[in-house]
Amino acid sequence: MALAVLSVFRDESANLPRFLAELEKLERSKVVGKIFYSFFENDSCDDSVFIVDQWLASHPGSLISQQRGTTRIRGRVRERTQLLAEARNIALEPLLTRAESFLWLLTVDIDLYFSAGHIIRLISILMASREISMVTASSMQNVPDVFGEYASSYYDSWALLDSMGRGGISFAANPMRTSRDRYRWMSGLPIAVRASFGGMALTRFDNVKQLGLSWNGDIGCEHWAFCEGARRGGAVLACPTIMPRVIHSSPIPCWNQAYAARVSSFLVD
Repeated sequence: MALAVLSVFRDESANLPRFLAELEKLERSKVVGKIFYSFFENDSCDDSVFIVDQWLASHPGSLISQQRGTTRIRGRVRERTQLLAEARNIALEPLLTRAESFLWLLTVDIDLYFSAGHIIRLISILMASREISMVTASSMQNVPDVFGEYASSYYDSWALLDSMGRGGISFAANPMRTSRDRYRWMSGLPIAVRASFGGMALTRFDNVKQLGLSWNGDIGCEHWAFCEGARRGGAVLACPTIMPRVIHSSPIPCWNQAYAARVSSFLVD
C-alpha cells in the first residue's frame, strides 16, 4: 500500500522540521507500506532547500527547485492561483512517471499543524468505499468564529464548494451554508462537496492517473479543477472531524462588523 506525498513550498525552514517529523511518524506507523515524496519549491531565501535535500538523503523522493525571481503574492488573485497550480502540477509529474504504483496521493501544506493520525484517519475513510474518490481535512485557524460562538474558524473557505456550488462561509467554525450540511458538520459526518482542500487531501492515485487530474488556477481557486476531475471517479468528501491547525501570528478577527452583520444571510434551508 504505497503513498505518494506532494508538497510545494517557499521559505518554510521554520515549519519543515515539524512537518517532516510527522511524516516520519507516519512511516513508523506501518499503516502504509512505502512512501515516496515529491517536493517543488521556488525562490526560497532561507534554508528550506538544504533542509529538504538533507532529509531526502535518507527518504525516497525528489525535490525540484527553481529560481524564478517571482515576488510573493497574497490573497485570492488569479496570478497567485495560477502559480500554485503550476507548482503542484510540476510536483505531480515525477509521481506520474514512476514505474511503481501508488494507492493514494496526499497533497499537504507544509505550514499546517497536523499529525500522522490525521493522515491515517483520511486513509481509513477513503478505504471505506470505492465510491469515494477523494477525502479532505477541515483545517481550523486561530481566528474567532464570525458568529461569535467559537475561538477558531474554518481555514480554507475559498477552496470549499458545497454540492450545489455554494462557497464556504469565511471565518465561520461551521463553513457550510445549508441546514443539512451544517447538521452533518456538527454531527462529525463527512459531507459530499463539489470541491474542498482544507490544507490536506487524499486522493485515489489510479483516479489521478486515469482521469488526468491536475490543478488549474485560471478560474478561481486552483483546487476546484482538481476536485471537478476527481468527482468523475467518485465522491469528494470534506471530513469535519479531521482538524489540523493553521496558526497565524496575529490571531485577531480578520472580518469587519459589516460582514459579521450580514453573514447570517448566507445560510439557506
